[in-house]
Amino acid sequence: MRSIALFGLCLALGVALVPVGVTASAAPVRFTQIDAGWYHTCAIVSGGRVQCWGNNRVGQIGNGKVRRSSNAAYVSGITHAVQVSASEGHTCALVSGGRVQCWGRNNYGQLGNGTRHDSPVPVSVSGLSGVVQISAGSFHTCAVVSHGRVECWGGTSKVPVLVSGLSGVAQVSASTYHTCALLSGGTVKCWGGNSHGQLGDGTTTDSSSPVTVSGITAATEVSAGWYHTCALLSGGTVKCWGWNVDGQLGDGTYVDSSVPVDVTGISGATQVSAGGRISANGEDYDHGHSCALVASGAVKCWGQGFAGQLGQGDKISTKVPVDVVGLVGATGISAGGAHTCAVISGGRAKCWGEDRWRELGDGTTYWSATPVNVIPAR
Repeated sequence: MRSIALFGLCLALGVALVPVGVTASAAPVRFTQIDAGWYHTCAIVSGGRVQCWGNNRVGQIGNGKVRRSSNAAYVSGITHAVQVSASEGHTCALVSGGRVQCWGRNNYGQLGNGTRHDSPVPVSVSGLSGVVQISAGSFHTCAVVSHGRVECWGGTSKVPVLVSGLSGVAQVSASTYHTCALLSGGTVKCWGGNSHGQLGDGTTTDSSSPVTVSGITAATEVSAGWYHTCALLSGGTVKCWGWNVDGQLGDGTYVDSSVPVDVTGISGATQVSAGGRISANGEDYDHGHSCALVASGAVKCWGQGFAGQLGQGDKISTKVPVDVVGLVGATGISAGGAHTCAVISGGRAKCWGEDRWRELGDGTTYWSATPVNVIPAR
């Protein structure tokens, strides 16, 4: 009775009752950038902190624990992040001032701290400064540093080393066995494994040094996926090359191509993202899909859709782009292992596809062939 009387008095005085421990004026969490890894997802939220969710078997969520999380959790100690990049078992963040911190699996030295010990909390990459962009691959990580140089670590080096033969680089994209760089003039160079033509030089010969992708002269973005690569061109079209077993090149065929081919029906694109992974349903499979953000805020995807990662409402694969159902107002996208995510205008985030490792971030473990809302940590 006393609480009822107090409630009435507060109403009469225009005073809001707020439960103990709850801040009435707490600002909503807004997503500003998202990156889908193989089995987990990470995002930057307003204020520069990083949240991650999904598989955490090797600490790739970065919250100091080693267990899956179906809800987003803040990464320990990361503030003022300007970019986050998630891969198979590790994650890296670029923070203001040009420094990089990484966490998770480190068996190949992909955290760049001079060791091969996994870390469930962020560690600083050794001797790296002046970084302007990063990309985490499965077993290595790369960064664009001042003056357009690229440094990478992992594989054979536990600390960053300079990639020879590159200058004027604007962006780098690291995958599992190959890496690609966009040069300031609009050309693209790639290096690493080339078994399916993913280096784009017209051959299937591996290269330990960068080779020029054939016929690309006006690229504005490059994205290295699972044995394939895609590039966004200045006119809003997209070209892809490499493996095409699932139709991930988007040219209406299932034929591999060692040179770039046009993605069918894409115009007005503003971003491209190539994904894919191995291991599904307890067995090893190879999969690949790609997605593009178009100027209207819609998203189109193509390739393997066994887990609903194309977002078309069913588990159907396609060799040409299809619209992601019900998605409008997207401002950024990322194709992961078998899921895809987008940031929506206003600061929301949505994901779709595989959710066995809770990588969709909606609090469940149910796959979804249509976008679901990510529940942010508070």
